[in-house]
Amino acid sequence: MMTLILGILGVPLTIWSLHHTYRAVFHTPGATFASYVFALALSYITIKLNVSFIQHLQFERRARALGCGTVAVFPHKDPVLGLDSFFEALRSMKAKKLMNFYLDRFARYGNTHYNITLGRWILMTNESENLKAILGTQIEDWPIDGPRLYAALPVLGPHSVFSSNGKAWQDARAMIRPSFVRDQVADLESFDRHIKNMLAAVPRDGSTFDLQKLLLCMTMDSSTDFLLGHSSNTLIKASPEAQQFLQDFDYAGQEAAIKARLGPMLFYLPQPKLTRSVKRLREYIRFYLKKTAADKAEKGESKDRSYVFLDELLKANAPEEYVVDQILSIMIAGRDTTAASLSAVFYFLARNSAAVEKLRSEIHDVGEENPSWEQLRQMKYLNNVVREALRLFPPVAVNSRTANKDTILPRGGGPDGGQPVLVPKGISARWSLYSLHRRKDIYGPDADEFRPERWEDLRVGWEYIPFHGGPRICIGQQFALTQMSYTLYKFFSVFQTIEARENGDLLVQASLTNTFAKGVLVSVAPVKES
Repeated sequence: MMTLILGILGVPLTIWSLHHTYRAVFHTPGATFASYVFALALSYITIKLNVSFIQHLQFERRARALGCGTVAVFPHKDPVLGLDSFFEALRSMKAKKLMNFYLDRFARYGNTHYNITLGRWILMTNESENLKAILGTQIEDWPIDGPRLYAALPVLGPHSVFSSNGKAWQDARAMIRPSFVRDQVADLESFDRHIKNMLAAVPRDGSTFDLQKLLLCMTMDSSTDFLLGHSSNTLIKASPEAQQFLQDFDYAGQEAAIKARLGPMLFYLPQPKLTRSVKRLREYIRFYLKKTAADKAEKGESKDRSYVFLDELLKANAPEEYVVDQILSIMIAGRDTTAASLSAVFYFLARNSAAVEKLRSEIHDVGEENPSWEQLRQMKYLNNVVREALRLFPPVAVNSRTANKDTILPRGGGPDGGQPVLVPKGISARWSLYSLHRRKDIYGPDADEFRPERWEDLRVGWEYIPFHGGPRICIGQQFALTQMSYTLYKFFSVFQTIEARENGDLLVQASLTNTFAKGVLVSVAPVKES
C-alpha cells in the first residue's frame, strides 16, 4: 500500500522537483550550494520512487500471470525501516521471549507474511511446503546468505560447511561425512566416560542444581575429545585455556546471533570483544591441530583413541584455516545442539512423572548396563520422548535462506494463503520451527503440551524437521540422537525421579543454538538399592 501511495505521488513530485532544480540552478540569483544539493537530492528520490512504483506494478502483473497471490504484510507504523517491529523484537529478545514473539506473529498475520527489518523486506513463512521447497526441491534458488550468513561468518569463517554454498559446500560436507558413518555413530565407548563424569557431578541429596550447565560441560568435553583427541575436561578439572575457550565459545555464539538479527545495516560495525573471542577460539583449535600433526610425524598412527576427527581432516591436506572453520562448525553442532536437545528432554520430563516412570520401565526391560546402538534404536518410548522434546524445543529454532533469483514458493498467497507466492530476488525467507512444531492444525489442540504418546500414531513429513531437511540436513543427526538416547538410558538407570525446581514461564536464550535462559533447575533421587 505504501509503495502504491508513494508511486501515485511520485509523478507530480518528480515534475515539481525537476522544475525546482531547474529554477534553483538557472533562475535563482545567488543560489547557494545547499539549494543545489537539496534540489538534486529531491529529484533523485522522486525518480527512484517512480522507478520502484513501475517495478512494483510489473512484478504484480507477472505474479498474477503466474497464478501467484499477494502476501499479507505486517501493519508497520514505520513502513520504511520497520523500526516498530525491530524494537519489539529487541524487547522480546531481552525478555527471553523471542520464540513467543514469532509464535504470536504467525498466529496474528498468517503462516506466510512480509515484515520489514531495518529497511529490508523479510518473508516470514511457517508453511511446511515452503520449507520443503527452500531446503529441498528448490535448494539451488535459496543459498546461505542474508541473516543466516551474518550469524555464521563472524565465528565459523567463510569456508564453514554452514556458511558456504555450491561446490565449496559440497567439498566441505564430503570431507566431514566419513566422520558420521554408522561405525562412528555406534561407538559409544569414548562417550560413556564423559557421561560417567556428568553423573558423578549430579547432587544425590535432593538439592537443586542446573542440569543444563552439566550437560553443556559434558557435550563440550565429548566434542573436544571426538574432534581434537584432547578433551576440555570441564567436568573434572579444566585448564585455564579450556575454561577461556568455553567462555569465548558461549559469548561468540550469542553475539554472532545478535549481529545476524540486527541485519546488514549494523553487521559490519566493529565489535572488538567478539573479534578477540573468535581469535582465541581459533588459536585454541590451531594449537591442537599443530600438536596432532607433530604427534603423527613423530609417532605415526598410534594414539589413545580409536578415532579422532582432526586426524581425518589432516589426511585431506587442507589449508589450516579451512580445517579450523570445519572443526568450529562441527563443535557448535556437536556440543550446543546436543546439549540444548538433552536439556529440553530433561526440562519436560522433570514436569511429567508419568513419562519418567514409563521410560524407566522400558530401560528396566532392556536390562543392560551399557546398551548397544541397535538396542537404543529399538526403544520406542525413549525415542518418542526425544522426538517430542525436539518438537517443542528445536535447538536451531529460527533459520533463513535468501533467494538468488525470482522464484515461486508453493503457499502463502491470496486471501486464505493457499496460492503460490512469487518471491523477488534478494528477499530472505525466515522461519521458526518453534512455531511450526506447535501448529494446532498439525499436532492437535494439545500441541503446546509434552505428550510422547502422540508419536505412536502421528505421521508427519516436513511439518517436523528439528534437524532441518534436504541435502543440507544436519550431517550429525544420528550421532546426536544416539548420544541423547544413551545419556537418557544411563541417567535413568541411576536416578529414579527428577523434579522441576522452577515453574515459571519457559524463557529462551536465543543464540546460534537456543538454550533455557534460566537453566534446567531440578533435583533428583537415586534409584533405591534392593
